[in-house]
Amino acid sequence: MFYLRLLDALWFILPAYFANSFPVNVSKIREFERYGTPIDGGRKFAGVRIFGDGKTWRGFYAGIIAGTVAGILQNVFQQDAEILFTSMLKVPVFLPQMNFELAFMLSLGAILGDLAGSFIKRRAGFKQGSPAPLLDQLDFAFGALLFAWLWYCISSWNLNGIFEERITYNRFFVIVVVTPGIHILGNIIAWMWKLKRDPW
Repeated sequence: MFYLRLLDALWFILPAYFANSFPVNVSKIREFERYGTPIDGGRKFAGVRIFGDGKTWRGFYAGIIAGTVAGILQNVFQQDAEILFTSMLKVPVFLPQMNFELAFMLSLGAILGDLAGSFIKRRAGFKQGSPAPLLDQLDFAFGALLFAWLWYCISSWNLNGIFEERITYNRFFVIVVVTPGIHILGNIIAWMWKLKRDPW
């Protein structure tokens, strides 16, 4: 059933979603303004800013912390969530097991994937804040999935079959398909709440 696959994928990627969305919220907190130093320090690569002013150390750390905390809460309330969804959907629901290490790697991967997207956009001539369809929506997701795969490989010391067993192709494709829509909707809501300058 697709809705079970959707629930499975969203539960797995949730720390990355938090990591990707939280920096823009923290940027509006006055007490954290002094930590808004750009990660690239204003430096350029090939005559163009490496990341731009929008990528700060404040957002970097806030995103990783938010995503990791979300994963810890998932771990704490895993059984409660399974009981709730089973009751709502009238079918047995078994969610992917989340833990601190996986949540941290998903969050770190999401932040680094977003930075990689910004690096590519600067090289391609996009101005800060300019939309880059699909790149804006999927850079963090691919980064999160890559780092999750790396964690599984390191924790099991096995490079064979990890993707199929732990991340699974179904989970991967559902994440890739639904993330752009969720990302766009989240940006529109943040724009309506005046957390973002533009609705993308």
